[in-house]
Parts: sequence; structure tokens; C-alpha cells
Amino acid sequence: MQQKKVLIVEDEGVVALSLQSILTKMGYTIIGTAITGDEAVKLAQERVPDVILMDIHIKGTMDGIQTTEKINEFSDIPVIFLTAYADDETVARALKTRSHSYLVKPVNQRELYSNIEFAIYKRRLRDQASSAREKLELALTKMPESGFILDLKNRIVYANPASEVLTGNKAEHMIGRNFFELLNITPSQRGEPEDEGVQKILALGAIDYLPPVAALSTESGRRRNAFLRAGLVREERDDHKNVFILLKDTGPTNLA
Repeated sequence: MQQKKVLIVEDEGVVALSLQSILTKMGYTIIGTAITGDEAVKLAQERVPDVILMDIHIKGTMDGIQTTEKINEFSDIPVIFLTAYADDETVARALKTRSHSYLVKPVNQRELYSNIEFAIYKRRLRDQASSAREKLELALTKMPESGFILDLKNRIVYANPASEVLTGNKAEHMIGRNFFELLNITPSQRGEPEDEGVQKILALGAIDYLPPVAALSTESGRRRNAFLRAGLVREERDDHKNVFILLKDTGPTNLA
């Protein structure tokens, strides 16, 4: 079983040694102890711990919160703050860093263990979700149908090679653009919703409709028909963050 790696950021030597002893007995591997923010950033980059125990009040030009903000620029390593001062202002600053949790010294060992385990568990779930997304993107590169992944604001975050052929746009030029505005997706004459309830909802202008048979615009301005399938990309538990869309070109519209 792979041991879980912890980085300790603590400028009080006695406290750091105590934490190291406690965590070692719990079965964790201590990959380093830093006393300044600069040391912590360097160790986080070089040794990539599974979790960081971060004292807020440390020596150097950065405190623990500023150090965490710096680490967040290049990594999503979970950080557990440790401090003897739990004032409202400090708590508010800590929350802005998206840290995992905030423990007040002296730390209860059971509470410390549960926070470390939960932080690592959540991180691994995110990694698994990322792996699922990567597998999906890899599969789409080999598919003849046009594949897109959107965020929840309808912005394209991935477009496969086949989408370039259908739309006439390079993938890098589609990234970040609104899917509906770029392709001008509308129900085709063969894909008009027959259900009266759907018609009433569409009349409200409150949703972006994804019809099973759609008409879309290419870069040259031509209109094409396409079968459309959509789904949610699997993420951590039920927290979906991306929409998957597959388009199969069926030829020009009657208006082309």
C-alpha cells in the first residue's frame, strides 16, 4: 500500500517535531518540514505531498495563508491550516484559499487524522474524475463524429479533430467560445419538438435547447444537419461540471 506523504510547515521546532512523531506513528511519510513560506513552496513543487499541514503564523515574508495562495498557483494539494489564533479575520482569509480545513492548536490527534484522510480522499476523487475526462478526450480524438465538452456556461473546453472538419474552425479557435453562439444550433425542420410542453418552455427563452436533430452553421456560413447526443461528464460523486456533446453530420439543410 502506497504511503501518504505529508509536508509540515511550522516554525516552532518543538511543535514540528511533535507533529512529525504523531504522524509517523499514524503511518504517514513526512517528506519535509519547512519554517518559511519560501521553503514550503519549494518543497511542495519538488516533493509533491498528498497534504500540507500549514501553520498560519510562520517566519519569513509570507504567512501561511499567503504561502497557500502561492502553492495554489501551481497545484491543488489540499492544505490543512494549524493555528493558535482563530479570530474572524484570519478565518475569512483562510477560507478564500480554498483550503481543506482549519484546526486550532493544540490539535486533537483523532481530529487531525480524520482531516488528513478526508483531504486526501477528496483529492483522489478529483484525480479520478480528471482521469475519466482524459479518457473521454482520448476516445474522442479517434471518433469520426464531432465531439465537444462544454462547461456549465456553454463554453467549449474541448473539441476533437472531427469537429474541425464539420465546423470549419480550428479546435484552438473554438476553445472558450459559447457553443450555441459559435454553431448557431437550432432545431432542424426534421427535429422540431412535437411535445406541446416543450414548445411552451422554448417560448420562454429560458433554456438552450439541444434537439436530437439540429441545424448548425459552419465557418463558411453554410447550414448543416446533424444528429445530436448529449450527456454529463462523470465527476466527483454527482457534482457534474461538464457537458458532453456528439454531433453526426447528416448533410446540408434544405436552406443551404
